[in-house]
Amino acid sequence: MRVHMGIDIEAPPETVWPYLAEPEKAMQWYNMLKVFEYTSDERGPGSTFYWEEEVRGKIYWNHFRTTEWVPNQVFAYEMTESSFFKGYTERWTIEPTPTGCRFSFDDTLVFPYGPWGRVMGWFGEKMARKSSQQILENLKRVAEAETATSDEEAAPDNGHSTP
Repeated sequence: MRVHMGIDIEAPPETVWPYLAEPEKAMQWYNMLKVFEYTSDERGPGSTFYWEEEVRGKIYWNHFRTTEWVPNQVFAYEMTESSFFKGYTERWTIEPTPTGCRFSFDDTLVFPYGPWGRVMGWFGEKMARKSSQQILENLKRVAEAETATSDEEAAPDNGHSTP
């Protein structure tokens, strides 16, 4: 199963990046994510992490190894162990745009059970597109809200204060 989607966000890459790389922030928008913990001391290529996702009422756990890490640009990883999937790779990218950035992901999952797994993947892709659209909209909402708050705090007072 492969899903590639993206969304334009009116926030700079430096605002979006922490929502990908910091567990507490990632869980603010990735609503299926129930646990996200780094399992290595370092962050970057080769670092490891663990997460649990809830999909249709069932918890799936996965251990990952980071394959690409370029702050404010790319966070990619591959599954090393899973409670269900035979393979799982994901690549998150942030590209600057004139109004902020574009966040995209490329997600590839391999289901177990041979030919039945391919059928499961076909149905899974249809369901994943719907939930992924919601997740993308969540990321847009939280990153744009943070940018709006930062812009308001940085606006000059011009000598006018409200009581």
